[in-house]
Amino acid sequence: MSLKPDIVKKKKIYTSKLSDRRLAGGKRPEVYLHSSKSTGRHLQQTENWNPKHFRLFVGNLGPEATDEMLQGAFSRYQSVSKVNVPVDPKTKKNRGYGFVAFASSEDYLKAFKEMNGKYVGQRPVQLKRAESKVKGK
Repeated sequence: MSLKPDIVKKKKIYTSKLSDRRLAGGKRPEVYLHSSKSTGRHLQQTENWNPKHFRLFVGNLGPEATDEMLQGAFSRYQSVSKVNVPVDPKTKKNRGYGFVAFASSEDYLKAFKEMNGKYVGQRPVQLKRAESKVKGK
C-alpha cells in the first residue's frame, strides 16, 4: 500500500496593482494561491474578523509560537484587535504563520515598519499585508 502525500494545488497569478509593481522594481510580482483541504477551516476562523481593520500576515513563526506569544510581541500597539496563529487540526502544531489585526492604520504601519525582521520566539518574522481570499472581504 503506497501513501500519497497531501497534494496542494498551486495557481500562478500576477497582480496588477501599480503600488505592488513599484515595490517589485517595476516587474510584475507573482502571487501563489494555495488551496488544500484545510483551507476552509482557516477561512472560517478569519471570517469573523472586522473587515474594516488592517491585517498583517506574520510569516516565519517557529513551532513554539502561539496566539499569546504573538499577542505579547505586538502588545505595544494599542489598537491590536485580534491575533490568530492557525493550528493544523491533525498534528496540533502551528502552521508557521499568523495574523494580527489593527483598528488603527497608524499602528498597522508602525508595527509593519518596526516589527518586520524582529524575533518572535526563536525566528525573525516576515510581515506582509494580509489579504482575504474570500470575495467581498
